[in-house]
Amino acid sequence: MNPVDFSINGSFLEHRGRKLFYLLLEPVAASAQGSILFLPPFAEEMNKSRHIVASQAREFAAAGHRVMLLDVTGCGDAGGDFSDASWQVWLEDALFAADKLVAMGAVPLNLWGLRLGALLACEVSRLRSDVQQLLLWQPVLNGEQQIDQFLRLKTMVSAVNGTVSFDRKTLWSELRAGRSLEVAGYDLSSAMALELAKVRLNDLNPVCQQVHWLEISALSGDTFPVAAQSVISHWQQQGVNVGKRSIAGDPFWRTVDAGINASLQQCSSDVLALQ
Repeated sequence: MNPVDFSINGSFLEHRGRKLFYLLLEPVAASAQGSILFLPPFAEEMNKSRHIVASQAREFAAAGHRVMLLDVTGCGDAGGDFSDASWQVWLEDALFAADKLVAMGAVPLNLWGLRLGALLACEVSRLRSDVQQLLLWQPVLNGEQQIDQFLRLKTMVSAVNGTVSFDRKTLWSELRAGRSLEVAGYDLSSAMALELAKVRLNDLNPVCQQVHWLEISALSGDTFPVAAQSVISHWQQQGVNVGKRSIAGDPFWRTVDAGINASLQQCSSDVLALQ
């Protein structure tokens, strides 16, 4: 891959008073022959995975895709506070970004989501008729699972500091009582937590030609987590065309400065190769 094969530009989208930041990567030798919208993971997972996502986006752009890396409301370089965001707001952000990307002229439109962003990609696909493929990296199976994993950060900090410990039941009781929680520098609102807790991947049957589900695990092979396979089987019964692959690697969304997973990168480039 040569840097002169693609360009990178950053800009903002204005939508309903919200300011969304994005990076746009485009091939320079010829016109883009397809578009990919990336939808990010939740909170700190987005920051830890940025360099991995950026590396993959460069590969896509060099191969002829126009790629938009979106920061949704309250996240990254987008405007707004994390505490004011919600699943519905992020869905509106994603739909608006997809409109703008399609208006730039490179079709077909493909969606690429990491972790919670994979759920968002599935939701977007159900509301549009122009999505051709989904690339899902390590999808979170439901929003409640995502919030649980996020809350563990608070428990870990409390344990290290020797302060009062927090358990899951106590934390969820606080949220259900309408109170916000500060977790790892993020102000998690009760509204966001309760809204996300209702979102389940099993209910979000994608509407597109092809879904590519990539799991990162300690060992590669065809073996999938039972819960993930259950969702895939349900989708297939609903007529969704799902291709799955398990790729050996570390959970880079949990680690600062994780190394590039060459197998994940190559597989992703292969499945979204321009026809």
